[in-house]
Formats: sequence, structure tokens, C-alpha cells
Amino acid sequence: MKLFKDTYYLYIRKITETKRNPVFIAMGLIMPLLYLILFAPLLKNFASVFPNQSVIDTFVPGMLVMISFFGGLFSGYNIIDELRSGVIERFRVAPISRFAILASLILKDMTETIFVILVFILMSLFFGFKINIAGLLVLLILTSFVVITTSCFSNTIGLIFKSEEKLSPIVQGINLPICLLSGMLLPMSFAPNWLIKLAHFDPLYYVVEASRCLSHGSIFNATVGYAFGIMILLTIFLTSFSSKVFSKAVY
Repeated sequence: MKLFKDTYYLYIRKITETKRNPVFIAMGLIMPLLYLILFAPLLKNFASVFPNQSVIDTFVPGMLVMISFFGGLFSGYNIIDELRSGVIERFRVAPISRFAILASLILKDMTETIFVILVFILMSLFFGFKINIAGLLVLLILTSFVVITTSCFSNTIGLIFKSEEKLSPIVQGINLPICLLSGMLLPMSFAPNWLIKLAHFDPLYYVVEASRCLSHGSIFNATVGYAFGIMILLTIFLTSFSSKVFSKAVY
């Protein structure tokens, strides 16, 4: 019970910070909207080669995964700021659950990301995106796992290295190859065989493929099962690792 109360109050604290400075939500929404407005129209001439779906119905699900991936990837900068300002130091003498600190950060990232995803989907409807409600609900769960893993990773790395100069190369170093190999912008079916084989080592590739299946209602597709299986394992591993790091850092 204490864990839930601590998590709730810490979560409200982080959400209040977001309300006071909503610029990060705006930035999280502007990037995918620019892709939707300025990049998606370039794909219309390739409509005949898109498998089974329209261009926009193939493009938007990939963008939803991109939003969830970036939703937690840069959280480490915030934890570094709290380390520098002494917030984490004060937590060390506060009678609160150490796991609640991590949980509140994850929940904040999830709330912001789901809000951005829903707004982006509403905007996509004007571009011809066809929504499947059941598939969307399952997709929100799947993308939540993506946010949890990236949030855990980024906050943990930030807590370990305690420096933006050390965090940035790590975040940027994994960002580009993971995004390119996932097929967010274009399906990996267009890629040569060697690139397709390499993409299978990217967990986000399975999430993108599942996202496209879910967008047109294929909830029980095997691809969706693979994506959930991989993301659940990653979530368990990274949450466990992050929890241990936070417990030591706020001991």
C-alpha cells in the first residue's frame, strides 16, 4: 500500500512539472507531425508497392512506435538535472519507497507518450488513416512496454554516469541504428536480404511489424505475439536492473 501511495505522490509531482512546462510534449508531437505532413506525401507515388495496406495505413503505425521509442529515451537528462539540483540527495533521507521513484518516472513518461500518440492518431485521421479500435487498444499496451524499457534504460544510464556529456553519445549511438533497422518509415520488406536478417536482431522491428498488423485489426497474428514476448522479457530485465541501480543510488 505504501508503495502505491509513494508512487502516486511522486507521479503527481512529475505531472505537475510537465503542466508547468509542456514544451517537451509539444516537441514530442511536432516531430511526428512533420513526418506526417512533409514525408508521408512523398510515398504516395509508391502506393502500388505497399503490401496489403495504403501508404498512410503503413506509415502511421511505424510513427506510433517512433513516438513511444522517443517517449522515454531522453528521460535520463531529467534525472541528471535532479541529481545536480539535490532532489535525489533529499530522497535519500525521505521515508519513501526507492522503487516508487523509478515507477513515478516511468508512469510520467507513459502518460505523456500515450497523450501524444492519441493526438497524433486524431491528426492522422485527416490524412486518411483508418483506425481499428480493438487493435489500437492492444497497440497502446504494446507501445507502453516500449516506453517502460526506454525510460528504464535512459534513467538508469543517467543515474550511473551523472553527466549529459556521457549520456548523449550512448542515447544517440543506439537511437539511429535501432530506428533505421526497425522499418519505422518504410517496411523492411523493401530492404535487401542482408538488411532484413540484420533487422531481426532489433527488438523494435517486431514492434513495428506488430503495430502494422494491429492497425488493421489483426490482433491474433503471430507477429503480435512475438512483439509482446520480446517486449515483456526486455521490460522485466530492464525494470529489475533499473530498480537495483535506483536502490543503490538512493540508499
